[in-house]
Amino acid sequence: MAKQQAQISLADAEKTGALAAPQISVVIPSYHPGEDIKRCLSSVLAQQTRVAYEVIVVDSSEKDLTPEWRATFPGVRFIHLKQRTFPGTARNLGAREAAGEYVTFTDTDCVIDAHWIEEIWQAHQRGYQVVGGSVNNGTPDSYVGTAEYLLEFNEMNPWMPGREVQALPSCNLSIHKKVFEKCGYLEDAEKGSDTLFCVKVTSHGFKIYFAPKAIVTHRNRRVREKYLNNQRALGRGSAGIRMKTNRPGAFLTKFPFLIPLIPALRSLAIGKRLLRSRLGLFGKFCWHYPLIFAGLWSYTSGFWEGYRKAKRKNDG
Repeated sequence: MAKQQAQISLADAEKTGALAAPQISVVIPSYHPGEDIKRCLSSVLAQQTRVAYEVIVVDSSEKDLTPEWRATFPGVRFIHLKQRTFPGTARNLGAREAAGEYVTFTDTDCVIDAHWIEEIWQAHQRGYQVVGGSVNNGTPDSYVGTAEYLLEFNEMNPWMPGREVQALPSCNLSIHKKVFEKCGYLEDAEKGSDTLFCVKVTSHGFKIYFAPKAIVTHRNRRVREKYLNNQRALGRGSAGIRMKTNRPGAFLTKFPFLIPLIPALRSLAIGKRLLRSRLGLFGKFCWHYPLIFAGLWSYTSGFWEGYRKAKRKNDG
């Protein structure tokens, strides 16, 4: 089925001239994606749009599976790296190789709505150089997966209004190439490279627009330990970002004795946000709160670690 969709996409691309002059380049970083990459690429290649686009996958898995993937998805360009890279680095390489005027990022653990590229394109046509869309819950049957979704993507749920924002995640982010020329590329970081990039974007005067109808469905972690470890890593990255920038919460790095307040502060912010967007999501937030609270404490622990590490580096 995936191969058939790829062939259909190529035929459509030939009709619209996408193979010669793509307007959008979809760049996907990859590391040990498993079956996720097939679901992701099948959805990317099944877009209902007349916008010409190309697809580039930058994979840094130890085993090179790109020959197998090329056979299944002949219309996709695969780049294999010999050593593992962080997602930001892989995105940078894909962006430099992109032929499109706009570089649009997603991840292998996402399934893309059929109108995703069209919605992104329409937002760009309204004058926004940086556009991102919403993130839907791809693991609604998992208690752990839903807890992670509500904690990590609550600001980008599909029921939030379209608006200008300060930052968006790189699993659903589209950027005009001239923004890279003026702001530079993403940093080589385990977590937070997209947030740091958005800080640079807004500091250079570019506006970031949230287009809620440009939807990706994200497959969240379903194992409790992996979820908690990821929250801890996100906390470390968050502290590093707030040591460098004036992002909301930066006051915690100036008054570190307040760091234990993070679970309460974030719980209030998330609850209010979900109440405004969709009552059903707030109900799920309440039902999943025991695990969300555990995740918030893992995040807080990571934030403290990241703060201490960054402070030692600055003091040294």
